[in-house]
Amino acid sequence: MDHGLSAQRRCILPALPFPHTLGATNMARIITMMGRRLALSFFILSLTALIVFLGTEVLPGDALTATVPAEELAFYSSEQIADMRREYGLDRPVYVRFLEVWQRLFTLDFGSTIVKREPVFDRILHPMINSAILAGVALAVMLGAVIVLGVLASLKPGRRLDNAISGTTLFTYSMPDFVVSNIFVIVFAVWLGLSPAVIFAPTDAPKLAILAAAILPVIALCVHGAAYQFRLLRTGMIEALNSDYAERAQLAGVPAWRIGIQHALPSAMIPMLNGTAVFVAALLSNSVVVEAVFKFPGVGSELLRALAQREIPIIQAIAFLAALAVIAANLIADLAVLALDPRVRTSARHG
Repeated sequence: MDHGLSAQRRCILPALPFPHTLGATNMARIITMMGRRLALSFFILSLTALIVFLGTEVLPGDALTATVPAEELAFYSSEQIADMRREYGLDRPVYVRFLEVWQRLFTLDFGSTIVKREPVFDRILHPMINSAILAGVALAVMLGAVIVLGVLASLKPGRRLDNAISGTTLFTYSMPDFVVSNIFVIVFAVWLGLSPAVIFAPTDAPKLAILAAAILPVIALCVHGAAYQFRLLRTGMIEALNSDYAERAQLAGVPAWRIGIQHALPSAMIPMLNGTAVFVAALLSNSVVVEAVFKFPGVGSELLRALAQREIPIIQAIAFLAALAVIAANLIADLAVLALDPRVRTSARHG
């Protein structure tokens, strides 16, 4: 009887909508799609380089006027100023400078800073690593929290726990990052004294020491993105749990938690993956604000410093690497969706 019941349950349970293997045809479609995405990524990176270059060109003044005080510059003759501009490479035509910038960016040779003539890569290396660690930890914490909260809320929708989590995330979603950061500083650093308000550390300090003092920046980066991701996951989970195959699994006696984790969660994560790529893009812009509030020694602080000093090569390098990170995150999300959703692979033949 037990064996018959088990066989009956296996018959009742529907096949999962996620295949375990990829055929040669599907693999060819995936390669074609990724080739198109890579070509589009090349165009986007080139357009980003052009926009950043033109954006820095239209700003008033240049690196010379930003580094030499106006009252001191007044004592220089026009010949001396022309020689200084020639030394800084500011006398060349715009299109020549852009072509040089485009070539340097795509070869990851960012050149040297205008004033101190130090390699740009060495200048931004440690801040870039610090920001990457901060963003990586924030992304991992956010995904873990969203999955736990989304599963808990969707298993009993409309109950107290679901209403409490949904209400809290809706409130946090409406709060800008600079407001969250300042609230964290006031509450946890000033009132409770649980964490330092600012991080006084050089960019080349030990990474674990910097990360240990960056608890508040990590949480501040997670708050807004976690709220948005939670709503996507909760909606997808509820839709999957109300589907026919989930109801048949319940009739077969499969526990609710197992249906939610093994069957509904993979399906609900498909729309959330695109939201995760958007969250990665938001991390790059939000980290500038959060790093400025907490004085985190990351690439956001370096970008603000470069803007103040008109160090155009640093600005261009950071903007290019940020665009590259966003494109890479979207490509990874696309691959994950291709692996989880057969409908995307099926539609690949249509572009």
